[in-house]
Amino acid sequence: MNQFQIIFALLISLVLLGCEPSDQASDSPVVGQAAKHAGESAQQLGLDYRSVDLAEVHTSESMQAACDTEVAALNLGLQALAQFEGEPGIDDFLESINAWQVSHSNMTNTAQVLAVVHPEAVLRDAADNCEQSLTQVASDFNLSRPIYDRVARVDISSADADTRRSVERMLLSFRLAGVSQDEATRERIKELNQEITVVGQEFDKNIRDSVLYLELNSPDMLAGLPQDYIDGHQPNEDGVIRISTQYPDLFPFMTDAEDHDLRRQMSVLSSTRAYPENKAVLEKLLSLRHELAGLLGFDNYAELITVDKMSGTPQRVKGFLQELTEYTQAAQDREYELLLAELRKEQPDAERVESWQFGYLKEKVVTDRFNVDSKEVRQYFNYNSSREGILRLVQDLFNVQFKPWETETWHEDVEPYELWDGDQLIGRFYLDMHPRDGKFQHAAVFPMRNGITGEQTPLASLLCNFPRDDELMQHSQVVTFLHEFGHLIHYLFAGQHHWANVSGIATEWDFVEAPSQMLQEWVWDYDTISQFAKNADGEVLSRSLLQRMIAARDFGLGINTRAQLSYAATSMGLYDRNPEGLDIKSFVDDIYRQYRPFQPLEESHFYASFGHLNGYSAIYYTYQWSLAIATDMFTRFEEEGLRNVETAGEYRDQVLGQGGAKPAAELVSDFLGREISFKPYADRLNRAGL
Repeated sequence: MNQFQIIFALLISLVLLGCEPSDQASDSPVVGQAAKHAGESAQQLGLDYRSVDLAEVHTSESMQAACDTEVAALNLGLQALAQFEGEPGIDDFLESINAWQVSHSNMTNTAQVLAVVHPEAVLRDAADNCEQSLTQVASDFNLSRPIYDRVARVDISSADADTRRSVERMLLSFRLAGVSQDEATRERIKELNQEITVVGQEFDKNIRDSVLYLELNSPDMLAGLPQDYIDGHQPNEDGVIRISTQYPDLFPFMTDAEDHDLRRQMSVLSSTRAYPENKAVLEKLLSLRHELAGLLGFDNYAELITVDKMSGTPQRVKGFLQELTEYTQAAQDREYELLLAELRKEQPDAERVESWQFGYLKEKVVTDRFNVDSKEVRQYFNYNSSREGILRLVQDLFNVQFKPWETETWHEDVEPYELWDGDQLIGRFYLDMHPRDGKFQHAAVFPMRNGITGEQTPLASLLCNFPRDDELMQHSQVVTFLHEFGHLIHYLFAGQHHWANVSGIATEWDFVEAPSQMLQEWVWDYDTISQFAKNADGEVLSRSLLQRMIAARDFGLGINTRAQLSYAATSMGLYDRNPEGLDIKSFVDDIYRQYRPFQPLEESHFYASFGHLNGYSAIYYTYQWSLAIATDMFTRFEEEGLRNVETAGEYRDQVLGQGGAKPAAELVSDFLGREISFKPYADRLNRAGL
C-alpha cells in the first residue's frame, strides 16, 4: 500500500483487541442505544451491537459525549463478562464478547478516522483523546483473567470452522497481550499500552501538521514542469511561487523540474518534515515498545510483532530481505550506470548520481530508451476519469454495482458510495481524495465498521491526496489509486462473517497488501485503461504508447525495490534491539548506504515523517512479502485472462471474501491449486534493469 498504508488504522484492533477493525455506520443509532442483540443471554448481560452516527459527532463536545457514553457502556460490559455465571458457551458468552468487541471497534475506528480527516482541529484532538480512553478499555479486556479463563473453557469441539478459528485467534491474542502475567505486570502492561497510544498519536499528528514549502521567485524556476502544473502555481501577491511537500506538488517537481539544486532543496524539505519534533517522540516510542516486549517474554519488540505473522520471526524476515537484496544487486548496478551516463550528458565531470536526481534522470532514460514521456502520459489521466474508470473496472470484473449514497460527511470533498451485488448491499464507503490542512497526508483505507452478518454492513474510508476534478494525475498516482481501491474492495467483500475477528481484512498482516498489489496490474491492461485514459480532446491513450510504457515499466525496479528493502530494514532494525543509546540518524543513514546506490542527504531525517514506524512498527517488510504473493496469484489471471469474470469470481470467493476464516497460505493455495511460490517475483526482479 503505498506509504502506508491501511493499516495504520488496524493497529489498535490487531495488537490490542486481537480482532480485525470494525467500522461505523451512518444507518446506525446514536452511540449507547441498543441496535440489535447477540441473543437472549447477551441481552441480559446488557451487551448490544452499538455504533455511532457521524451526524451526532460534528463538534468536539458531541465527540467527547459520545465517547464518554460508549466507554461507560463498555466498562459495564467488561464487568458483566468477568462476572458471567455458569458454563460459558458459544450462544451466550462468545456472542456477548462479539457484541462487546464490535461496539468497541465501532467507536475506536470512528475516532481514528475523524482524528485524521476532520477539518476542525479541536474535534481531531477530541477524537485522539477518545482513542486513548478506548485503548485503556481494550487493555482491560485483553488482560482480564476472568474473561480469558471463560473463553478457554468454551467447548468448540463441534462448532463450525469460523467459530473455531475465531476462538483460537482470540486466545492467542489474550496470550500475546500478557493475560498470563502476574497482576503487577499486567498493570504495567496497561500503562504501557496507554503510553504507546498517546506517543504514537503525537508522532502521527506531527507528520499530519508538517507541510513545508519551497518558495520560488520566478516562473522560470519551474522549467521542465508540465504546463498545467505551472498554471496551477502562479506567483502570489508577493511574487512568490510556493511548492508544498504534499504529493500533488512534490512528485511532479522531483520528476520534471530541470534545476538540480531546486530538486535538492525540495528533497531536503520533504525529508525533514516533522523534524526535530518527532526525533524525541520516536525515541520514546521505541523505548516503550521495547519495555512492553520484555514484559511479555520477548527479547525485543520485533519478536513480539512477528510471532503471529506468516513470517513468524525477525530472523526469517531478515533472510527474506537478504534474498531480495541479492536478486536486485545486478539490476540496481545496471540502472545506476545508465543514470550516471545520462547525468554526464548535462554534467560531463559528474562522478556520482545523487538521490534527488533519481526521478529526473530516470525520466530521461525512459524517454530516450523507450520513447515514453511522463508529461505525454499525464495528459490522459485526470482525477474524475480515473475514478470512474476504476469503479467501472471493479464493477465489470466482479459483477457488482457502485451507487451514490446520500449521507452526512465530514467535508464537502467527501464522496459516499454503496457497493451492491444484485439486490444485496455489500458495503458502504467514503472517498476523501484531496489534500487539505490537518488531513492525513498519504494514502490508505481506514476501516470504520466491520461487516457482521445480520448486524451491520461494512463501512470504510479511502483517504488519498490526489489532484481534483479534471486536474491531471501522473500514471503512478493512478497506480496508487487502484492499489488503495484493492484494499477497499478486500475489506468490503470480506465483511460477510459473524465473528468480529474473522470478518474484514483479518488475515495475517504480511498478506494484507497482496490483494491490493495484485489489482495494480490492471492499470497496465489496455482493455481497462482505454475506457478512461483520454486527453482533453477525447483521444484515447494509444495501444502503442501503453506498450512502450510496459516496456519501460521495470526500469528503476532494482533501485526502487532496494529503497523498499531499506525502509523494511530500517523498520525491523529500529525494533529488533534495545534502543537505549541508539543514534537514530546514524543508524538510518547506515542502512541507507547498505541498500541504496546514493549517499544519504546530510540534512535528512526522513524517519521523523516515516509514519509506518508507528503503525507498522517493525513490519514494513510486509509490503515486499505481500508483493511476492501478489505476483504469484497474478499468474493465474495471466494464464486465464485479466478480464475473465469466472476467475475473478473464484478469487473473490476463495481469497477476498474469506476474510480471516483461514490462514493466508491456505487462501492462496485454494485459489492457485498449489502452495505459494516466490519464484515469479524473483524472476521479475532478475529481469529488472535490462
